[in-house]
Amino acid sequence: MRQFDQRFEDYMRGHTSEASRWMHVAGLLAAAGAATAAARRRRPALLWAVPGAFFTFAWSGHFVFERNLPVGFTDPGAAFSGDLKMIGMMLSGRNGELKELVERLRREDESRAEEAAASSHPVAALHDAA
Repeated sequence: MRQFDQRFEDYMRGHTSEASRWMHVAGLLAAAGAATAAARRRRPALLWAVPGAFFTFAWSGHFVFERNLPVGFTDPGAAFSGDLKMIGMMLSGRNGELKELVERLRREDESRAEEAAASSHPVAALHDAA
């Protein structure tokens, strides 16, 4: 389970904007609507609209609000499982937990960056050697 938790944390590093997270929810709802329309009209060819509906919203969230590339470009498995968990949490009213997670990850990343900068500084290296 730890591996999934770590992958989800990495996934959430790419989903720090609440607006982007809501765009993913909108994408899921649009995809569900497209699937429902295809089923009600008995036109399976309309199912091609399902991924287009989802990705139009989700990728717009990345390009407009996150200003990054979707995780799915590099790790489709993490993107699929991350999307399901994140959207599930959003729809069940647990967005506050996601906000807390994003803030914790941001603090951890800043701390790591500061440590790396300090350890690469020549004065710090001399101090550490003494």
